[in-house]
Amino acid sequence: MKTPIFAMACVAVLGACSLDMTRVRTEPAVATSQEVFWAKNRLAEQTSNPGLAQFPAFTTYVLSNGHRLYCGQMVRGSNSGSYSEPVPFYLRADGDSVMALNWTTKSADFSSRKCAEAARGKLQINKL
Repeated sequence: MKTPIFAMACVAVLGACSLDMTRVRTEPAVATSQEVFWAKNRLAEQTSNPGLAQFPAFTTYVLSNGHRLYCGQMVRGSNSGSYSEPVPFYLRADGDSVMALNWTTKSADFSSRKCAEAARGKLQINKL
């Protein structure tokens, strides 16, 4: 039983090592209202009720490769009037193209970690 688990772990590690990664510099940025509207819509449209999505935290970074990064928290609403707990999100864009998007509770740790990297001024991303 240990062999299949060990084999899967090796495949996962090798797969992660084969990713072509690069490090970019990040700086906080002031987003235009149109840019914020675009980013929030990309995030909200992932939910079952886009019109009820709320963003209690929203930060924008400019990356040294020209991309923009949006970090924060999203709260999903339901028709019954209830709202989810805030979930961290990570959205990287190149113009109007979404390059990376993480917004679920399953990817909350990843989103938080990547946004913390950006806040420190350096971010590791996949090369294109």
